[in-house]
Amino acid sequence: MTPPCTSCGNPLQRSVNLTSEQLSALANDLRFEFGPFVVTPERAQELRTILAMGEKDIEDHVSEITRLERQRVVLSSFLSPMRKLPNETLLRIFLYVCEENLLQCYPWPPHLGHLPIKMTSPVITYLPSMAISSVCCRWRALALSSSGLWANLAVETLHMTLNEAKNQAGFIDTISRYLERSGDSPLRLALHIRGPWASHAREIPSLVHLTQHSHRWKTFKYDGHYSLKRYRLLSQLRCSLLVQLDIANMREGLGCFEYHPRLTTLSTSEPMGKTSKALHNQLGHINIYRPLLTQLVDALHSCAPLKTLVLGYIHPDLEEGGLGTWRNITSVSLVNGKSSRIVFSSFDFPSLNKLVLDGGHEGGPAHGLVSFISRSSCMITTFTLRGIHLSDLDLVAALRVMPALLHLEVENKLQPDYLPKYQSPVTSHLLSSLTHDHSTSISLIPKLHSLHLTWRFESSDTSDDTS
Repeated sequence: MTPPCTSCGNPLQRSVNLTSEQLSALANDLRFEFGPFVVTPERAQELRTILAMGEKDIEDHVSEITRLERQRVVLSSFLSPMRKLPNETLLRIFLYVCEENLLQCYPWPPHLGHLPIKMTSPVITYLPSMAISSVCCRWRALALSSSGLWANLAVETLHMTLNEAKNQAGFIDTISRYLERSGDSPLRLALHIRGPWASHAREIPSLVHLTQHSHRWKTFKYDGHYSLKRYRLLSQLRCSLLVQLDIANMREGLGCFEYHPRLTTLSTSEPMGKTSKALHNQLGHINIYRPLLTQLVDALHSCAPLKTLVLGYIHPDLEEGGLGTWRNITSVSLVNGKSSRIVFSSFDFPSLNKLVLDGGHEGGPAHGLVSFISRSSCMITTFTLRGIHLSDLDLVAALRVMPALLHLEVENKLQPDYLPKYQSPVTSHLLSSLTHDHSTSISLIPKLHSLHLTWRFESSDTSDDTS
């Protein structure tokens, strides 16, 4: 059956209908002609007409093919496995992908030296909730009915003049839309404030709107050059739901964040001495970016419920070694390789079951790991090693004192050119030791449940293990 025309609906008719005999005759003419050959004007006009009609046939068929392909896509979508998923499953997927909605101030004043967070993809990809609600009616209805999709916000704004603040209506409307659609759901807020201080514009419009919903803040992260106290908004905060606080600039104390019984996780780079005793008695998780050793000891003394400790570079302003035993600590993460020596030589953690060593950008050796574990008599069940200068022999020795280990992750990192190279612990010796420990009849890690090995190497590396 001849398909209908997409324009008029009538059956398509070919304008050029040359038989196979006619095509063979034309081909023979082309093959056997020799010498000067001039097509008569009448014959030339006939050929031009046939070619024009052939082009028209091609256009018609291309349009029909396009229509059929579009029809196939539409019909196939009805058979998509996604349509079989119940709404509850779809919502769980949506909540998983909507980790953060990045709302950037616009228009961004061009004269500022501070640039916004660089977007390497289309803007809509940084707004997953908005993207999901734009797919179809079903997804939009689900997105609008789930306030939690709109409650994870990262707001990037800046200091601006009063005239610049007047041009932020669109940005404020976007923030208001997200706050409205998030309903009463707890907010996870990351606030980035850029640019130099504008003394004549103390209030940032977007910040005013966000503080009006501070009673819904569950997690709050602040990244800026100035203390929040300078914005004169601390007295308006009512953070009754706040559980996790990440605030680098604490030179003027935690202010109104101190007196909330639900606050159990704190990340900071500043001393904790100015915080209240009540806060110390409720913190279970602390992340200190650049602590002095004395500050770390004070935190361990004052925070009785402390379970999890994440440490950056430790400034050794105190003599190392024998600084105490802390039985409440169950998890330690060292995100600077140079801090491991201080921690391993100074502290004992008998209840430790999770240890993460991350060399960061500079790496660093893990001196004293075996003696630390043996001295602490801890039963480590999770051990992660990333970018640490530890040989395969030392790693095998460390694994021998972790008989309760369940989860092991080892990852080497490619060092920048300005740093010395180091041998990755992921070698054939390590792999063979994990398979069978030749020094004893007992398996090296008898209770291991999961193993994650990541091995990065440069193309110029010609070592035997790389091969």
